[in-house]
Order: sequence, then C-alpha cells, then structure tokens
Amino acid sequence: MINSLINKKFFLSQKLQKDIFAIVCTKKINTIIIGGPKGLGKRNFVLKLAKFILCKLEIIKEINLDFFEDNKFDFEKLKITKSFYLFDNNSHPDFFYLSDEEKKLGKNIPIENVRKFKNFFYKTDSISSVKIGIIDSIEDLSINSQNLLLKSIEELPKTSYLFMISNDPTNILETIKSRCAFFYINSLGKSEFNKFICDKYADKSEEQLQFIKNISFGSPGMAENIIKRDIFVLYKNLLDDLINSYGRLNLRENVIEALNKKDNFFLINVMDLIINDLIQKTVFYIEHQNYIDYTLDKEKKLIQKISKNKDTKQILDLQSQINKNMHLAHVVNLNRSDVLIASLKELSGI
Repeated sequence: MINSLINKKFFLSQKLQKDIFAIVCTKKINTIIIGGPKGLGKRNFVLKLAKFILCKLEIIKEINLDFFEDNKFDFEKLKITKSFYLFDNNSHPDFFYLSDEEKKLGKNIPIENVRKFKNFFYKTDSISSVKIGIIDSIEDLSINSQNLLLKSIEELPKTSYLFMISNDPTNILETIKSRCAFFYINSLGKSEFNKFICDKYADKSEEQLQFIKNISFGSPGMAENIIKRDIFVLYKNLLDDLINSYGRLNLRENVIEALNKKDNFFLINVMDLIINDLIQKTVFYIEHQNYIDYTLDKEKKLIQKISKNKDTKQILDLQSQINKNMHLAHVVNLNRSDVLIASLKELSGI
C-alpha cells in the first residue's frame, strides 16, 4: 500500500517544499503538521519525505544543509540501501505509520494504536539513526488520543521526527499546534486546476468536466476519486429519479445500492457537497430567474420542480437543517445515507 501511495503525484509548491526541508535540516523543531484540503497529495509527499530521510541517513549518518540536493527527492543513489526496500514493504523498524484502517467507515484510530505509536519512539533506532512517525490523519484521533499524543510530542527524542497530516486543522488541539511547525497547502488555483482536469481527462464530456471542476474545489485527488467512482453518472441517475418521483421517492436499484454500501464514506461526503451546491443553484434561480452557468441540464429540471413548492427562505432553512442532521449523524455514527435520502426527498417536495 505504502509503495503505491509514495509514487503518486503531490501538489505542494516548490517554496513550501523548500520551507519544510529547511525545518527538517535545522532540527530545531521535529514535530511538523502538513495541513490543507484533501486530494492535494499531503500523504504522498510526507511518505516520500520519510522514505528519503531514512534511506539517506543510512549513507551520510547526519542531516545537514546539503541533505536535500536541489530541494528535491533523488532516490537513484538510495536504491542500494536496506531502508529503500524495507520501507516499501512496510517493515522498516525505524518507521511507524499510524492511520485509520477503517477510514472508509469514518471511525477514529483506536487509542491502543496511539499508545503503540508513543512506545515506538522509545525504542532504539535500528538502521537509520532516526525514528520517523506519521499520523494520517490527526482528525482521526479522539480528544483522549490527542491528549495522549501531546505527551508524545513533549517527550519526543531529538533523534526523531513526527509528521502529522491534517485535512481540517481547526480540529487540532491548540496545545498540539503550539508545539509544532505548521505548513498549509492551498487548493490549486482555478486556471491551474482547469488545466490539470482538461489535460488528464480529455476524453470526458464538457458537461462531466464542468461537474468535476465545480465539485472538486481545486483538489486533483478528489477529482480523480469522483471519476473513478462514476459519481457523475450516479448523480444524473439520481436527478432523473428525483424529477420523475411524485408522492413517493422511487430510486433505481443501483442508486440505492451505491448509497447504502458500507464503504461509501467518500460518496456520502461528495453527495453532501452536491446537495449544498444544488441548493445554491436553486436559490440563485428563484432570485434571478436564471441559471448559474455551470448548472447541468437535468439540474435545471429539478430546480424548476423545487422552486414551484418552496421559496428562498424555506430552502435556506432546509439547507441549515440538512447540514445539522448530516453532522449529527456523523458524530453519533448513524447511517448518513438515510439522512441524505430523506434530505433529497424533502428538498424535492416528494
């Protein structure tokens, strides 16, 4: 798994990479948070950085100002090291990757695993003269786990590095933030993201590309997942069902099956974004009697249906309630698919 991730692209600017390399080389701070939206390759970058440090320290034994030559990763000279192959096989004794194995279900990393992570740093290094730990992501830690992590940060040996990935830094305890170097990755700019989408997915229809650009929020990784899971096709089928349902909601079997899969965590998050986007488009139509440029043809038909039954205030009140219900379902671990379907039904006036 790690080897497949490490070879994927990441979207950190050259300046940001250089700043991170500089922190690593100065060794004044050895706990680093890499924050930013999902889908920008934060995990890919941190894994590659960890592998590079472990491999190179087998050869030169100490991190210095020339450690990152030309501010980039060059693994050609490092393939001869034990670390190179041990890392790819997830068996390097000086490396600990803490992640939520049940991430698709949206559960927290068990606190027992956080204790194992803490104990890892007290073991003697075996090969690379440092120990490196990665937490992916810190949002997957409960408050109790974050407090336990805080103790690890305060007692972290100087010959260790701790990298933490964050998709929403607002959820990190301030006491943790204050003890770390923090770097934030911004989403790609509109022109840069549009070029990425058009170059990589030139075979897609203009309507599908517009949908991906609108929902991905400048995140290449999110765009890739939307295409991989055929969410555009699923959404068009869902729109058809909502448009043609009166009195009771008639969803086709493949739509129900997709929404109720146990590993549908990403899909439900995207559908949540889509509903909010649809509400914004509907409010715009009611207020201006016109459609936002990137409104899909099938969305226009559903917007007309919604606008016949609800005014702006009713729709915005409903949006607020939907967001509260989705958040509550996540917090108490309810079936968010049921909340999502009920929200679509009420929005469509079915």
